[in-house]
Amino acid sequence: MQKQTKSRRTRASVGPPAAPAAPQVDPGGAGPVATDKSLAFLSRLATEFTAVLSLPDLLEHIMRVLREETGFDSCTLALIDERSPEVLIVKAASGLREGFRGLAIPKDQGLHGVVMRTGEPLFVPDMHADSRVYRRDTRIRSGIYVPLSVRRRQIGVLSAHRERVGAFTMADLDVLTVVGRYLTGAVEVARLHDQLKDLAATDSLTGLANRRCFFERFTNEIARSRRKDRPVTVVLLDLNGFKAVNDAHGHAKGDEVLIWVGEAISKAIRSYDLAARFGGDEFILMLPETTKEQAAQVLNRLHSVEVPGAATNLSFSWGIAVFPVDGEDPERLLQVADHRLYSMKERFYDGETPA
Repeated sequence: MQKQTKSRRTRASVGPPAAPAAPQVDPGGAGPVATDKSLAFLSRLATEFTAVLSLPDLLEHIMRVLREETGFDSCTLALIDERSPEVLIVKAASGLREGFRGLAIPKDQGLHGVVMRTGEPLFVPDMHADSRVYRRDTRIRSGIYVPLSVRRRQIGVLSAHRERVGAFTMADLDVLTVVGRYLTGAVEVARLHDQLKDLAATDSLTGLANRRCFFERFTNEIARSRRKDRPVTVVLLDLNGFKAVNDAHGHAKGDEVLIWVGEAISKAIRSYDLAARFGGDEFILMLPETTKEQAAQVLNRLHSVEVPGAATNLSFSWGIAVFPVDGEDPERLLQVADHRLYSMKERFYDGETPA
């Protein structure tokens, strides 16, 4: 015998999306909710989900369409921040709360916190009279909230608001709940797509960008720098004496060294720079809007790399090339950087310390 499930008005079902409830009259004056219009809207959403894979684009598009089709004054979507799971980040917003995009909300506070904790839809007739509201907005008087859940794990909250008290019906909440279920699936698909793209662009050992990803970004950055008449610097890096580490300690130790080197490089550069593994013990850096002198300051922080368990620190040789002074295209810039790296490498093996 199947267990009797709770009403959708108090708990979001974990089964397949159901059709919105029959039309109801809004006691606050919003008028009837047309079932056929709701179904047409959900059909349009299903089509949109299959056509858009970029998560930011998808979320912004859905928030706009949701507001246009339902007449809600505002729609927002907040998702758990993967880097800081204790907060929700408003990833998309439309209408009155469009300016809330990027807002961080503690996961356990406010109306979002209630929904995250209970996993239940929430109906709020008067936002100003509810003490649980995290951030009050004088323009917003009523709201509805539904959870986004994946395998009973809450990943975010979808909400809608209106300017009048009591402006939502339970039918509105039903529609938002169904949209939330579709949206949850779309978010997971888009995230998986982004993860696969990241894996395809990442070196499996060091976690840095791989060679293909670097050239795509470098080509785009040169085009941007050409438009803005700004420099961009490329640096080829090579570990000195790395072969000796492999010969003395084996390739497992060599891989460990490369991982530590990748971490050291990531810490030395800025957030908008790009580091990649070029091959073997060679690495490459792209430093936007950076002169040769400024690049040297970055490289001084990489003069040597301290590797735990190694008898001595490892040092780098490098070659620098700057767009547009040393070349106008990636191939020419890499030729110049490689030539300068080779010259510095020769000085190292002649007994000179790289400077």
